[in-house]
Amino acid sequence: MRGATLIELLTALAVAGVLLAWGGVEATRLLAAFRADAAVAQMLGAVRFARHAAVERRGTVTLCPAAADRCGRRNDWHRGALVFLDRNSDGRRSPDETMLRRLPRLRDGERVYWRSFRNRTSLSMLPTGLTDWQNGNFLYCPPGGDPRYARQLILNAQGRIRQARDSDGDGVREDAAGRALACPAP
Repeated sequence: MRGATLIELLTALAVAGVLLAWGGVEATRLLAAFRADAAVAQMLGAVRFARHAAVERRGTVTLCPAAADRCGRRNDWHRGALVFLDRNSDGRRSPDETMLRRLPRLRDGERVYWRSFRNRTSLSMLPTGLTDWQNGNFLYCPPGGDPRYARQLILNAQGRIRQARDSDGDGVREDAAGRALACPAP
């Protein structure tokens, strides 16, 4: 009978430990990227839905941050969001305005920031499919603000939306002006 020596067993355990640690780090990175992509896909779907609903219903449709049935503050997007038929075009949901969709809150530590021309809290789509002169962007920031997992949706005044890309291959996406995405300090 031939068995393994103690040195061979310890070497095999060390190699297995290194492989498991490396796999754990990679799994963590994959999960962070997946969560970032899922949060951005949800927001992208909401913007596209709002635009389509505005054209279909021939009325202004607004997307706003909200934890309940009313629009919240500018950067409360992590608490959830509403898409509603904005009959008076004020960017705020009144009790008589029809809610079309509700977005769930984000995971703890995740944030979305909305910046736009005219500095509004919400995004309004007109019956023509255009924004209400609101070109801007949604910036997704992961817990901890790691720029490798930051994502941005860039919206033009015509209502077309696109995702920021990593054009220089450094692992961090760039905004419309070519600057690396960076999350604000919490």
